[in-house]
Amino acid sequence: MQMKTCVVSALVSWLLLIVSVGQARPEKAANITGLLNGLMTDYDKRLRPSLGGPPLVVKADIEIRSMGPISEKDMIYSMDCYFRQVWTDSRLAFNRSVQQVSNVSLNVKMLERIWHPDTIFINGGQSYLHTITAPNKFFRLNHDGSILYSQRLTIKANCPMHLEKFPMDTQKCPLHITSCEYTC
Repeated sequence: MQMKTCVVSALVSWLLLIVSVGQARPEKAANITGLLNGLMTDYDKRLRPSLGGPPLVVKADIEIRSMGPISEKDMIYSMDCYFRQVWTDSRLAFNRSVQQVSNVSLNVKMLERIWHPDTIFINGGQSYLHTITAPNKFFRLNHDGSILYSQRLTIKANCPMHLEKFPMDTQKCPLHITSCEYTC
Protein backbone atom coordinates (compact mmCIF):
# COMPACT_ATOMS: atom_id res chain seq x y z
CA MET A 1 0.00 0.00 0.00
CA GLN A 2 2.82 2.37 0.88
CA MET A 3 4.54 1.63 -2.49
CA LYS A 4 1.35 2.57 -4.41
CA THR A 5 1.13 5.84 -2.47
CA CYS A 6 4.74 6.72 -3.40
CA VAL A 7 4.14 5.90 -7.08
CA VAL A 8 0.92 7.96 -7.14
CA SER A 9 2.68 10.82 -5.35
CA ALA A 10 5.54 10.72 -7.88
CA LEU A 11 3.08 10.68 -10.79
CA VAL A 12 1.19 13.67 -9.38
CA SER A 13 4.50 15.55 -8.97
CA TRP A 14 5.44 14.80 -12.59
CA LEU A 15 2.02 15.88 -13.82
CA LEU A 16 2.30 19.17 -11.90
CA LEU A 17 5.75 19.72 -13.38
CA ILE A 18 4.47 19.02 -16.91
CA VAL A 19 1.48 21.32 -16.40
CA SER A 20 3.66 24.16 -15.03
CA VAL A 21 6.14 23.81 -17.92
CA GLY A 22 3.26 23.64 -20.39
CA GLN A 23 1.77 26.81 -18.95
CA ALA A 24 5.08 28.69 -19.11
CA ARG A 25 5.81 27.82 -22.75
CA PRO A 26 2.88 29.61 -24.44
CA GLU A 27 3.86 32.87 -22.71
CA LYS A 28 7.45 32.57 -23.88
CA ALA A 29 6.28 31.52 -27.35
CA ALA A 30 4.00 34.57 -27.47
CA ASN A 31 6.95 36.81 -26.52
CA ILE A 32 9.10 35.29 -29.28
CA THR A 33 6.27 35.53 -31.80
CA GLY A 34 5.81 39.20 -30.85
CA LEU A 35 9.56 39.76 -31.14
CA LEU A 36 9.71 38.20 -34.60
CA ASN A 37 6.62 40.04 -35.83
CA GLY A 38 8.15 43.33 -34.66
CA LEU A 39 11.46 42.57 -36.37
CA MET A 40 9.76 41.65 -39.64
CA THR A 41 7.75 44.90 -39.84
CA ASP A 42 9.08 46.79 -42.89
CA TYR A 43 11.83 44.18 -43.40
CA ASP A 44 12.74 43.65 -47.08
CA LYS A 45 14.53 40.37 -47.67
CA ARG A 46 15.60 41.49 -51.15
CA LEU A 47 18.01 44.02 -49.65
CA ARG A 48 21.26 42.80 -48.18
CA PRO A 49 22.18 44.04 -44.70
CA SER A 50 24.06 47.37 -44.62
CA LEU A 51 23.10 48.14 -48.23
CA GLY A 52 24.94 51.28 -49.32
CA GLY A 53 27.63 50.67 -46.70
CA PRO A 54 30.68 48.44 -46.71
CA PRO A 55 30.48 44.93 -48.18
CA LEU A 56 28.78 42.41 -45.92
CA VAL A 57 31.16 39.88 -44.39
CA VAL A 58 29.81 36.33 -44.34
CA LYS A 59 32.00 33.95 -42.36
CA ALA A 60 31.84 30.31 -43.36
CA ASP A 61 33.32 27.10 -42.04
CA ILE A 62 32.98 23.44 -42.80
CA GLU A 63 33.11 20.59 -40.31
CA ILE A 64 33.93 17.47 -42.28
CA ARG A 65 32.18 14.37 -40.94
CA SER A 66 33.63 11.96 -43.48
CA MET A 67 35.66 12.00 -46.69
CA GLY A 68 35.27 9.72 -49.67
CA PRO A 69 34.89 8.08 -51.92
CA ILE A 70 37.58 9.61 -54.11
CA SER A 71 37.55 8.69 -57.79
CA GLU A 72 40.87 9.07 -59.59
CA LYS A 73 39.20 8.04 -62.84
CA ASP A 74 36.47 10.75 -62.70
CA MET A 75 38.65 13.17 -60.70
CA ILE A 76 35.99 13.86 -58.07
CA TYR A 77 35.82 13.55 -54.31
CA SER A 78 32.93 13.41 -51.91
CA MET A 79 32.50 14.61 -48.35
CA ASP A 80 29.74 14.65 -45.76
CA CYS A 81 29.90 17.89 -43.80
CA TYR A 82 28.23 20.63 -41.81
CA PHE A 83 28.44 23.91 -43.72
CA ARG A 84 27.97 26.90 -41.41
CA GLN A 85 27.60 30.57 -42.28
CA VAL A 86 27.50 33.56 -39.91
CA TRP A 87 26.60 37.14 -40.80
CA THR A 88 25.07 40.15 -39.09
CA ASP A 89 21.85 41.85 -40.10
CA SER A 90 21.42 44.86 -37.79
CA ARG A 91 17.76 45.10 -38.88
CA LEU A 92 17.18 41.93 -36.82
CA ALA A 93 18.91 43.11 -33.62
CA PHE A 94 16.79 43.22 -30.45
CA ASN A 95 17.14 44.31 -26.83
CA ARG A 96 17.87 41.15 -24.86
CA SER A 97 17.01 42.67 -21.48
CA VAL A 98 13.55 43.71 -22.70
CA GLN A 99 12.90 40.42 -24.52
CA GLN A 100 14.52 38.33 -21.73
CA VAL A 101 16.29 36.14 -24.30
CA SER A 102 19.72 36.56 -25.89
CA ASN A 103 19.16 34.29 -28.88
CA VAL A 104 16.35 32.46 -30.59
CA SER A 105 16.60 29.16 -32.45
CA LEU A 106 14.17 29.29 -35.31
CA ASN A 107 12.45 27.05 -37.79
CA VAL A 108 14.16 27.17 -41.18
CA LYS A 109 10.91 28.51 -42.67
CA MET A 110 11.88 31.81 -41.07
CA LEU A 111 14.97 31.76 -43.29
CA GLU A 112 12.64 32.20 -46.28
CA ARG A 113 11.53 35.56 -44.80
CA ILE A 114 14.98 37.13 -44.34
CA TRP A 115 17.97 37.94 -46.51
CA HIS A 116 20.53 35.13 -46.54
CA PRO A 117 23.64 34.39 -48.60
CA ASP A 118 23.12 32.49 -51.84
CA THR A 119 26.30 30.49 -51.42
CA ILE A 120 27.30 27.97 -54.07
CA PHE A 121 30.19 25.57 -54.54
CA ILE A 122 31.70 26.40 -57.95
CA ASN A 123 33.34 23.01 -58.42
CA GLY A 124 30.53 21.14 -56.66
CA GLY A 125 28.83 18.63 -58.91
CA GLN A 126 26.09 16.40 -57.53
CA SER A 127 25.87 17.90 -54.05
CA TYR A 128 22.77 17.59 -51.91
CA LEU A 129 21.21 18.62 -48.61
CA HIS A 130 20.32 15.84 -46.16
CA THR A 131 16.53 15.78 -45.74
CA ILE A 132 15.69 12.57 -43.90
CA THR A 133 12.46 13.30 -42.00
CA ALA A 134 13.22 17.05 -42.28
CA PRO A 135 15.90 19.22 -43.86
CA ASN A 136 19.09 19.08 -41.77
CA LYS A 137 19.28 22.83 -41.20
CA PHE A 138 19.75 24.92 -38.09
CA PHE A 139 19.05 28.65 -37.81
CA ARG A 140 19.73 30.90 -34.79
CA LEU A 141 19.24 34.65 -34.38
CA ASN A 142 21.29 36.43 -31.69
CA HIS A 143 20.32 39.68 -29.95
CA ASP A 144 23.00 41.66 -31.84
CA GLY A 145 21.50 40.63 -35.20
CA SER A 146 24.12 37.98 -35.92
CA ILE A 147 22.73 34.89 -37.59
CA LEU A 148 24.08 31.33 -37.59
CA TYR A 149 22.86 29.12 -40.42
CA SER A 150 24.07 25.52 -40.50
CA GLN A 151 23.19 22.72 -42.89
CA ARG A 152 24.35 19.16 -43.38
CA LEU A 153 25.49 18.49 -46.92
CA THR A 154 27.10 15.83 -49.03
CA ILE A 155 29.33 17.58 -51.52
CA LYS A 156 30.76 15.93 -54.62
CA ALA A 157 33.38 18.22 -56.12
CA ASN A 158 35.75 18.15 -59.07
CA CYS A 159 39.44 17.86 -58.30
CA PRO A 160 42.11 18.09 -61.00
CA MET A 161 44.45 15.32 -59.88
CA HIS A 162 48.09 15.00 -60.88
CA LEU A 163 48.84 11.30 -60.87
CA GLU A 164 52.42 11.31 -62.26
CA LYS A 165 53.83 9.81 -59.02
CA PHE A 166 50.92 7.38 -58.44
CA PRO A 167 50.63 5.63 -55.96
CA MET A 168 53.02 7.88 -54.00
CA ASP A 169 51.38 11.16 -55.02
CA THR A 170 49.70 13.80 -52.89
CA GLN A 171 46.59 15.61 -54.09
CA LYS A 172 45.21 19.02 -53.18
CA CYS A 173 41.47 19.17 -53.78
CA PRO A 174 40.08 22.65 -53.21
CA LEU A 175 36.45 23.51 -52.63
CA HIS A 176 35.60 26.83 -54.28
CA ILE A 177 32.81 28.79 -52.58
CA THR A 178 31.19 31.99 -53.85
CA SER A 179 28.00 34.00 -53.83
CA CYS A 180 25.82 33.30 -56.84
CA GLU A 181 24.15 36.72 -56.71
CA TYR A 182 27.36 38.47 -57.72
CA THR A 183 29.01 35.82 -59.94
CA CYS A 184 26.30 33.76 -61.70
